[in-house]
Amino acid sequence: MSVSTYHPGELSAQDKAGTKGVAAELAAGKRSALSFASGHDAFLAAQSFAALASVDLKSESVWVTPLFGKPGDLTAISEKEMAISSDCIPNLDILNFIEAGTPLSLLGIDLNRRIRHRINGHSVASEVGGTSGLNLQVDEYSPNCPKYINRREIIYDANNAHPINKNAIREERTKLSEDDQNFIQSMDTLWIGSYAPGVGTDCNHRGGKPGFIRVVSPSTIEWPEYRGNGMFFTSGNLESHDRAGVTLVDFDTGSMIQMTGRATVDWEHDGSYEGASRKIVFHITSLIRTNNVTSHRWKRLDYSPYNPTVSGTESVDLESEYPQVATLAKIVNETESVKTFRFVVPRRIAFLPGQYATFEFADISGGAASEIRTWTLSETPNSINGDNTLDISVKRVPNGLVTNWLHDHAEVGLEVKLNGVQGEMTAIQLDELTQKPVVPDNLLLLSAGIGITPSLSMVRGIGAFSLQDQTKITMIHVERFEEEILCHQELVRRSRNYPNFSYTNIISSNQGRLTKEHLQTLVPNAELQYAYICGPTLFMRDMTEYLVSIGVPAGQIHIESFEF
Repeated sequence: MSVSTYHPGELSAQDKAGTKGVAAELAAGKRSALSFASGHDAFLAAQSFAALASVDLKSESVWVTPLFGKPGDLTAISEKEMAISSDCIPNLDILNFIEAGTPLSLLGIDLNRRIRHRINGHSVASEVGGTSGLNLQVDEYSPNCPKYINRREIIYDANNAHPINKNAIREERTKLSEDDQNFIQSMDTLWIGSYAPGVGTDCNHRGGKPGFIRVVSPSTIEWPEYRGNGMFFTSGNLESHDRAGVTLVDFDTGSMIQMTGRATVDWEHDGSYEGASRKIVFHITSLIRTNNVTSHRWKRLDYSPYNPTVSGTESVDLESEYPQVATLAKIVNETESVKTFRFVVPRRIAFLPGQYATFEFADISGGAASEIRTWTLSETPNSINGDNTLDISVKRVPNGLVTNWLHDHAEVGLEVKLNGVQGEMTAIQLDELTQKPVVPDNLLLLSAGIGITPSLSMVRGIGAFSLQDQTKITMIHVERFEEEILCHQELVRRSRNYPNFSYTNIISSNQGRLTKEHLQTLVPNAELQYAYICGPTLFMRDMTEYLVSIGVPAGQIHIESFEF
């Protein structure tokens, strides 16, 4: 199967959800191999936690095994092969059925930075289940959106060099005990493995507020499927075949429950889950409960701002800034297709230039009861000290339900819910000692289309915080037509006033695409640059590889996508 296409189950799910057009565009981000140029190998090697889905081809049972280890336990041998150390596999017995050709799927996830990478393939291990671990032949690689990742920081046990407790006691059964049920209903994250015969397996993540997973009976659980990227890897596999595995990890105790069974997608659910268009019902055939299986622990930093409220679990967090009511105070026509919307919130919010805000809209015509969207905050003069005005610049796009509603119907006085301000797409940080803003000596901002907003925000922040003399900025923006460039005259003015600010725009309708050769002429001292890229998926992929090829270190390249 070509990575640019989807299998029949995925196409069926996309058709039922009405996301075929979006999925076709996102297919450009799927690859048939890892990319060292994009730093995939470095990302995976840095992870101390991951999840592995595997399939027993004889029984067709699907299992998800958490991997608890240390950096280096996941190694990219080549762009087509991954090595998984046995040191990070807590239950080697569960892998006894794996032989050469067994479908595998690895989900590498950085919970702190909300980044996850999915690698699907099959086993090519020479000593499966032995001391050497597993080797995974890469058939398909794709990044996954960070939308429902509840952010956590891993805490290592300094006195324990081996994160896995080999003496942990396992309990096997076919139904959930009362304690198992309490365990499940307190979780805010699950890992699911699914399997499509003739295609392969897939490992994925689901997140929400505690209580989003419900126990229907000792042998059945269910959970809502919130709005995602529209590709439907999991639901698509379940459309083809109902075998699945579900695993939950208690981040406070290091315990886990692994379950295998059958799962179905309920596309016509009763609406009892807020913010969900469907639910998955999972029938357990077998489970393994292992307590204190790892010495790893995790500190929860915050819930994803995308998580809908779970009915019956509402509580007021007096220490939280969110949610807040945001009131629309001003609308500015920037270009024919872009408007800036200024919202006012009652409590001042501190944020860094380039970060994004998450808004929740109710009763949008043609939408669900709750529609959640994210936009970069484009104006930042008082952001570090806190501001109660938040500007977002929104581009009208084909089939953009909320963006087009804002353009056509939003009026001053509109009230929406602000769920949070987050994001890593910022070159401006606060010094740990002085708490004053600092910026890299050499900053490369590379954008296309509405992806200009993080770059614009960082440029404005550097000016607002008087950092112009502390950095050399190279800003390159690609736009189809010059009249569509957001704040073009402002950027031209800033480039004239800042001796260290170089601003270039590429008009693709006249000049064609930005090539590696052209990029090389525009980027000085490539090895010194800290690069920030935002734009369409294919643009970010190409630019990342171009930058690495001309000498920009992969670890100094940052990307951000809102194509959830």
